[in-house]
Amino acid sequence: MSMQLKYKRRLAIAVGFFALFWVGDALIDATFLTEGTFLHELLGAEPRELWMRSFCSFLLALFFLVVTRLGEKRCNVANSLRHSDELSRIFIESANDAICVVETDGLTITAANGAFLKKHAFAEGEALGQSFSKLVGRHGLPEEVLGLLAQCVASGSPASREISYLGADGQKVTEEVSTYPIGDPKRGVERVLHVTRDISARRRSEERLKESEQRYRAIFENTGTAMAIALPDGIMLMVNKGFEALTGYSREEQEGRMRWTDFVCDEDREAMLGQRRLKWEASGLRQNSFEARVKNRSGELIVVFGNWAAIADTKETVISLLDITAQKQVEVALRQSRATLAVAQRIASLGNWEWDVVTDTLTWSEEVYRICGADPASALTYERFLAAVHPDDREMVVRAANDALYNKRPYSLDHRVVLPGGAVRTVSTRGEVTFDAQGVPLRMVGTTQDVTWRNEAEQALRNSEEKFSKAFHASPDSIVITRAEDGTYIDVNEAFQEVTGYTREEVIGHSSLELNLWADPDARMVMLRLLNQYGHVRNLDVRFRVKSGEVRELLWSADVIEYQDEACLIAISRDVTEQRHLEKELLESDAKLFMKHEELKNLFHQMEGIRREWEETMDCISDMFILTDQWGSIRRFNRAVETFSGKAHRDIVGRECLPFLEGQGFKEHLEAPGIELFHEQSGKWFVLKRYAFPIAEVDGSTREVFIISDTTGTGWRDHASPQRLVGSDSRPH
Repeated sequence: MSMQLKYKRRLAIAVGFFALFWVGDALIDATFLTEGTFLHELLGAEPRELWMRSFCSFLLALFFLVVTRLGEKRCNVANSLRHSDELSRIFIESANDAICVVETDGLTITAANGAFLKKHAFAEGEALGQSFSKLVGRHGLPEEVLGLLAQCVASGSPASREISYLGADGQKVTEEVSTYPIGDPKRGVERVLHVTRDISARRRSEERLKESEQRYRAIFENTGTAMAIALPDGIMLMVNKGFEALTGYSREEQEGRMRWTDFVCDEDREAMLGQRRLKWEASGLRQNSFEARVKNRSGELIVVFGNWAAIADTKETVISLLDITAQKQVEVALRQSRATLAVAQRIASLGNWEWDVVTDTLTWSEEVYRICGADPASALTYERFLAAVHPDDREMVVRAANDALYNKRPYSLDHRVVLPGGAVRTVSTRGEVTFDAQGVPLRMVGTTQDVTWRNEAEQALRNSEEKFSKAFHASPDSIVITRAEDGTYIDVNEAFQEVTGYTREEVIGHSSLELNLWADPDARMVMLRLLNQYGHVRNLDVRFRVKSGEVRELLWSADVIEYQDEACLIAISRDVTEQRHLEKELLESDAKLFMKHEELKNLFHQMEGIRREWEETMDCISDMFILTDQWGSIRRFNRAVETFSGKAHRDIVGRECLPFLEGQGFKEHLEAPGIELFHEQSGKWFVLKRYAFPIAEVDGSTREVFIISDTTGTGWRDHASPQRLVGSDSRPH
């Protein structure tokens, strides 16, 4: 359609030119060449003249049409070029890559897009005219960039390379640098288009992907179980080390060659094939577990627990196998052990039971049924169990059970049961209660043993204990026997009653914690720890709080024994309170002596500090101070004396004070203390004063202090002609 419009427009232009030249020629003829009118020349001219005019108009119209076409074509080319440049500029500016145009002569930048300016921190137009080589050096870019530019100029063809360098933030930057020649390569490349694309994120993603693949490959290889990835036809695509170890075949022999069904026993293969054909995607089942037997290379059968797991968006399946052959052997051994336990319980007359507190259901072993003479087919409850307990022991059993349930104590007691035939047996029952997170009892588990035979043995034991009882009560040392399980006192001798002030009736059936005997609970914990570690305690210092409230110190020894068919603790203690008091007094005396020594030492340090402070204070005073002893020798002085005399400390201390001062020109000052006199050697005025200490020495001599003050800067004097002042009235005015 646009082409037809163009042709019509050109035809109209040609007709217009033709008409214009026709009218123009008629006008020229009517005006300059003939005497006829314009209308006559335009319409009534001779045919020959009309044909000539038409031919010339046609030629002129054709000429101007060609000229117009050429001008239009040139204009179109210019517009196309301008449009192309605009599109190129828009493309370059919108590109995320850093793009610039480099002049080969001098390597100067002639154009750059916004990404290039942002990358190199240039303002708008600031990059134009910059040296590209200096830019490379300033931003620490590799020299490969300039080499790539030179390669493009030399070859006249595009060049590309990947470079890496450290950015301003210290991170590794990876870029893809491309160069494209601009101009005719035959006449030489005048400009180069330089394009930089940051691919750091892509490289980091590739590295992370590679690390992720390596990590998951490491997990797949070293997971500890046999794993394989199988295709839909059963061919194993990949196996790990565990699968190699389980089957005995190498990875090269299995991957792409063997099927997983080659290892499964015939009896289990069909069931596993049914699982393998499950449509996980349709049913929502993503994995399934199974148990099967596999045969390794040597023909050995291995029981495995496995999992099928479909890999999302693929037709592949992950198979993991765990060797549970040992577990199966343990289960067989457990069943055998249970059978053996039943035999052992029958031999020992010991059975186990469990009471579900929530449902009030009792579960007995075969031996408990035999001990109680109950029918194993009958349902058991706690109430039916209480009905079998001897009426005299029933309250005791209920109290022990409630104590275990509500006070969380172990269930332990001996009681009698009445068999259906009327026979009475004595049983020893032990149990423990388990609780939920809120402390609500769930179940009680325990044992029951027929101990009827023990009655006769206890009688024999009582006879043998009679001899022990006599020695126990006649000992001068305190002896006690306590139950190892809960620390309850079973027996105490008379010496214990004398030491503690408690009677036997007040102690038996109670523990030391209930009586608050241990004054130091940590000592009790130490004693128990030693008992657990060595089985005995020897000469442990402990403190007991007797009935009167007094704390007594004891030397404690203990052993674990079996007494009355239970583990007990026999402890022997000796009162060493008086001995410890004497030792304590001796230690306190030593401590007081040490404290006195420390006080004297601190006092000495304080006096020494005062002395140092006095000397530092005196050294800061410009007046001269001299302290003499009772013999008139210089003992102490300040720094002003050293400065004035020009002598070191060792040359002054110990010298006689008066000769020293006379040698320094202060003889007249010594003769007139308190008077301001002129000092010839220094040219200054001084006042010398002497002060005797108020407290005399033993021999009656006293120490003195000499103070020499510089008064030169006080008052007005005629220093040009100094005079000796005999009194305060002789000062110059």
